[in-house]
Amino acid sequence: MKPADLYRTCQVSACRLETRQCYAGDEKGRQRAFLAGEPLPPPGPGKRADLRLITQLHQAGRLVQRVHVVDRPLSDYVRYELAVYAENEAAGEDVRIADRSAHPQLAGLDGDFVVFDAETSAASVIIFDYSKNGRLRSYKYAAGRKTVSRHRDRYALALERSVPLSEFMAVTG
Repeated sequence: MKPADLYRTCQVSACRLETRQCYAGDEKGRQRAFLAGEPLPPPGPGKRADLRLITQLHQAGRLVQRVHVVDRPLSDYVRYELAVYAENEAAGEDVRIADRSAHPQLAGLDGDFVVFDAETSAASVIIFDYSKNGRLRSYKYAAGRKTVSRHRDRYALALERSVPLSEFMAVTG
């Protein structure tokens, strides 16, 4: 199972936890523009496809939600992510931020994953494996009750200590 397949077929929800402070991707031009204080170029094809999928899921009544656990001081990459998350929100994703420095309970959260349909008996999870420089190496699909439950609990911990993106940005500036 590929992550995109699970997003497309989820029936209730897709909830992603991000814990890294830097991800390697194909949006380097946008990152450079952001850091230089220039207008952002339009998203690339991969991001546009993601935004279309988020919109479709949102319109179908599915919850698409993300919690990004951030560290202080914010890395340049996280500052960039916070800026472009507005695109995700415009597409219908609920983006939330959890500040690890304000919540010591989040210290142990150090892996990225997506829990699909957590509220159902068909719940599953995709667990991501990243290299030290933030490049996605692989991912693993799991539907076992213990694995799903552990990841659902980890997501709930971060969600409980998160705030909406707009609230975080209002305080962070």
